[in-house]
Amino acid sequence: MTPRELATQRELPSIEALQPWIKRLLEWRLVQSAERTQATRYEKAETFALIEASRGPYVPTGNSSGLPWETLSRIVRGIVNRSSTSLSDLRNLPLPTLRTFEATARHQSLSKAAAELHLTDSAVSHQLRRLESALGYDLFSKAGRGVVLTEAGEVFAKTVATALQDIFAAALRLSEAGQEGGKLDIACPPMFASGWLAKHLKDFCQDHPSVECHIRLSENQRVHEIADIDIGILFGSGGWPDKWSTLLAPVNITPVCSPMLFNRIGKTITKVLDLRDAMLLHWDDGSEWRRWLAEAGAQDPLIYSRGLYCSDLGMAIDLAINGTGVALVSDTLSASDLTAGTLVAPFPFSIDAFGGWHVVCSPASLQRSSTRLFLRWLLGRFGRGAALDTALAHPADE
Repeated sequence: MTPRELATQRELPSIEALQPWIKRLLEWRLVQSAERTQATRYEKAETFALIEASRGPYVPTGNSSGLPWETLSRIVRGIVNRSSTSLSDLRNLPLPTLRTFEATARHQSLSKAAAELHLTDSAVSHQLRRLESALGYDLFSKAGRGVVLTEAGEVFAKTVATALQDIFAAALRLSEAGQEGGKLDIACPPMFASGWLAKHLKDFCQDHPSVECHIRLSENQRVHEIADIDIGILFGSGGWPDKWSTLLAPVNITPVCSPMLFNRIGKTITKVLDLRDAMLLHWDDGSEWRRWLAEAGAQDPLIYSRGLYCSDLGMAIDLAINGTGVALVSDTLSASDLTAGTLVAPFPFSIDAFGGWHVVCSPASLQRSSTRLFLRWLLGRFGRGAALDTALAHPADE
């Protein structure tokens, strides 16, 4: 039903009937320009017709919205009046706040947005208030400890996210025009940085001296959320929204230790029971070791209670290399040390870690020459070189 049809009926229309037109007005308000089409002006005129009809002297019957007609009329008139805000206000739109808005909308949390942008919570809140004041709309509402987008916020978020991605992509293309290399930002958790990347990156740097690599360490669960990187490497199950990603290697974990440990405890570890005499190295709360022991057939898990806990797997591997104890590690992170003999694997038995190492990047970053060079090298190291060719040949499928 059009606004003109709504305006001619003497029964109060429902909120559901008005909602599509209110939403279209919101969209019009956010993208208005001096050169609007005739159709847009027509829609505005139609809505004013609805408002004028609401001013009639009659008393409506069958109020399906539950709101007095005068109240509903004020709501619609307010929306239209806001949409008539002068263009000079929008020309003063605080553009730096758009990135803050996008991060807050994505996280639905002021504190997480502040952490990503290296701002304080109060600075994020201040920027959002400036943006809402400029637009004339509330973009967020409180929801527990976080925030949720209002209807206006949802409309605005889709536009801003797409626009920022387009701007970022254009800036990348300009910055690397005529270049085969350039700066390459790579984010990964410390465990991958020390366990694999630090041992192999020299080969890429030697083969591609024009690429300037910048390594950023991050918590594993945050890698895919970092906006200003070219490539992320993280452990997980895949399928991150708005990202191209592919599996590098599945992860199975098995005990490893240094030969020095055998000298220290006075025997070689060959049976599960021998682990009683060794320190078990944990990078979690001990869950992975308990699961490995159970699946390996350990009869009494309590006798393997000697443990050392650290918050990073890379640290646990370093402790194992130095003879401190036995760590549960994947082939991916221990392969170099196993080949060199600094680590040995006493048992052939491993357990599934329920995930794998993945590489992720945005569709815009995937178009950069330096990103493609690194991806081709990285995927080749894991025997997955065809994954990049598939992504480039069928970008819409990624």
